[in-house]
Amino acid sequence: MPIDVVMPRTSSSMTQGFVGKWLKNDGEKVEKGEPLALIEDEKASVELESPSAGIFYRRKPEGVAAKPDEIIGLIVRLGEEVPRIEVMTSPERKEKVAVPKKVEEIEMRLRVSPLARQLAEKHAVSLSKIEGTGPRGMITSNDVLSFVGHAPELAEEEIKEIIPLTGWRKVMADRVSHSKRTAAHITTIAEVDVSELINLRKEAHPLYDEEMKTHVTFTALVVRATGQALRNYPIVNSSLADGKIVIRKHCNIGVAMARESEGLIVPVIHHVEEKSLMEISQALEHLKEKALNKRLSPEDLREGTFTITNVGMLGVIMNTPIINPPESAILGVGAIVKRPVVIDDKIQIRSMMYLCLSYDHRVIDGMPAVLFLQKVKQLLENPRGLFRDERTSA
Repeated sequence: MPIDVVMPRTSSSMTQGFVGKWLKNDGEKVEKGEPLALIEDEKASVELESPSAGIFYRRKPEGVAAKPDEIIGLIVRLGEEVPRIEVMTSPERKEKVAVPKKVEEIEMRLRVSPLARQLAEKHAVSLSKIEGTGPRGMITSNDVLSFVGHAPELAEEEIKEIIPLTGWRKVMADRVSHSKRTAAHITTIAEVDVSELINLRKEAHPLYDEEMKTHVTFTALVVRATGQALRNYPIVNSSLADGKIVIRKHCNIGVAMARESEGLIVPVIHHVEEKSLMEISQALEHLKEKALNKRLSPEDLREGTFTITNVGMLGVIMNTPIINPPESAILGVGAIVKRPVVIDDKIQIRSMMYLCLSYDHRVIDGMPAVLFLQKVKQLLENPRGLFRDERTSA
C-alpha cells in the first residue's frame, strides 16, 4: 500500500497549515528522511521529511489549507501501482482526473491582462473557464475575481497589486480573528525605568561576549524577568480548555520574531524558570538562527504558555498585542527612549520604556494581572537579581 504523507502538527494550537513550497515533483524518486516540502502556518515554517523511500506524488497544491494529519501526498513504493489520485485544482474544487496539457495551450491563445493572469495563478483557476468582458474579449482581473467569488471593487488601472488572503495570511487572519472574538481582551500598560538595567548590561556584556560567545540582549532580560514573575503569579501562565482554567507547571515563553513578507513566527523557550540568563540568551540566538534559515522544528513551536513581542526593536514605543491562543496573556515590549522624568522633585533624563500586557479577562482578573506586570517592572528596574545564576523551582 502507498504511504500517506500527512500535514504535520507544528504546534499544539494548530488548526490548519499549508504547503509553502513542494521540494519534489510528481513521479520523482525520494529517500526516507529526504525533505519533501516546506510546511507553513501562521507560526512556523518547517521542513517535511519523507516517511519512506519510493516515488512521490502530491495530493495538495501549494497554498491550499490542510488540517493536521490530513493527507497531502503519497509515497508509492517499488512494485506498487499508482492509485487514482484526487487533485485539488482550486481551494474549493477537487478533480479525479489530471488536467490535460491542451488546457495550457488554450490559455496561451486567450487574451488575458497581466494582472488577471497573476490572479488566476494565485487562485489556481483555469483561464479557459473564464469569460472575458474586456476589449475584444480580454479577461480582466475583475473577471477572475468574479469567477472565484470576490466582488470587484476597483477598476484595473487603479490596482497596483492584489494579494489573495490565502496560505499563511489566511491562517493568521483566522487565528487573530478567533482570538479577538473569543477572548475578553484587556490591555494594561506600565512605564519602566531601565536606566540601571542598561548600565548593568554594559558592564556584563563584554565578559559574556568574550567567554560565552553570546550577547545578552534586552529581550533575554525581559524573558528572564517574565519567567520569574510568572512563578509568582501562575494564573497568568494558564489557558482555558473545556470550560476549565489549566495552570501550566512550566513557563514556556514564546518570543515573536518577524519574517520579511511572511508575518510573525513564535519559537518557544521551554522551562524558562529552570534557565540562567546565559542559557536564555543562547536559546534565543539559536532559535533566531533557525528561524532565519527556516529550520525550526515542530518542537521549537509547541507548548507555549506565554508570549513576548518586542516591537521596540522597530522603534515602536507601545502596542496592544493580540493574545496568542490557547494562551491567556501576551506582553508587548516598547522601545527604550530617553526622556525627562521627575524623581524626588527633580527632573532627570532617564531611559524609559512601556510594557503592555494584554490578557483574557475570562481567565485572569485585573488584580493578578496588574501585580504580575508590576513584578516584571520591579525586576527590570532593580535588575541585579536577573544577572545572578538563580533558578526557580516549580
